[in-house]
Amino acid sequence: MTSTPGRRLRKDAAENAERLLAAAVRSGLAEGRFVPLEQIAAEAGVGIGTLYRRYPNREALLEAMAVRAYRLILAEAEDALVSGETGHDAISRFLHQTFAHRDELALPLHGAPMTEGTESAELRQRMRETMGAIVERGHQDGSVRPEVTAGTVVRFGAMLAQPMSNVPGWAEAAAEQRAVFLRGIASDPDGS
Repeated sequence: MTSTPGRRLRKDAAENAERLLAAAVRSGLAEGRFVPLEQIAAEAGVGIGTLYRRYPNREALLEAMAVRAYRLILAEAEDALVSGETGHDAISRFLHQTFAHRDELALPLHGAPMTEGTESAELRQRMRETMGAIVERGHQDGSVRPEVTAGTVVRFGAMLAQPMSNVPGWAEAAAEQRAVFLRGIASDPDGS
């Protein structure tokens, strides 16, 4: 579906692949709309043959989109884990950063298919483990309520990051929702 592990793409091929994925996300393919692949290729500025050479079918393109999205959020989760002063701070950092990527995410909670035995499934598992470590850290340091799970945080982050660019002031409204959520999961009633 994507490049063979260990084999690097030529620079132009890598740039074409990134343009295709970005165009597919913009076109709403991950939201279940059956955007013609020809339209995605045109938006990316490449021919349909280039798209099919790289992604032989819609499923291969969706898988590549999910891999790209998981890599983005996994990097943010790993950074939050090492940078956060507490588990709660790490969750806050993760939610802030993933919101910044909201228009780039094509994940199962955003409508992409849930696959097994794929690179995206492996990355999804690593994401679960990393978020589990962040939440467990919050439980151990007392900054996160005991009933909060990794799933709690991931589901909220997915809802918050759902692209809503047509809602005026969405970034401000999302910041307000994030603050309410963070106060709600904090062990300290003041939401530290």
